Amino acid sequence: MSETGLAGLEMLEEKITRAATLIERLRAEKNEFETANKELKAKIENLYIHNEELTQRLEELTKERENASDFEKTREEIKGKIEEMLGKLEGLEI
Repeated sequence: MSETGLAGLEMLEEKITRAATLIERLRAEKNEFETANKELKAKIENLYIHNEELTQRLEELTKERENASDFEKTREEIKGKIEEMLGKLEGLEI
């Protein structure tokens, strides 16, 4: 082979080496991204579950607050009736 043929072959070898190095780096990056993606998916799933739990707890607290409000209304009604009865008793002067 002539020198130009060897020089061309060396250039081709260098290009192939650079391409192989690039492919190895890209594969490593791909693996890192896939691992990070799996971790993020797991975190999202955990957040979704936690969000559902918090939503359920919020619903429970809302119901409790409504019950407390109903209880307070009933209590006020009873208080008003007792005050009314006491007023009537005082009017009888027993």
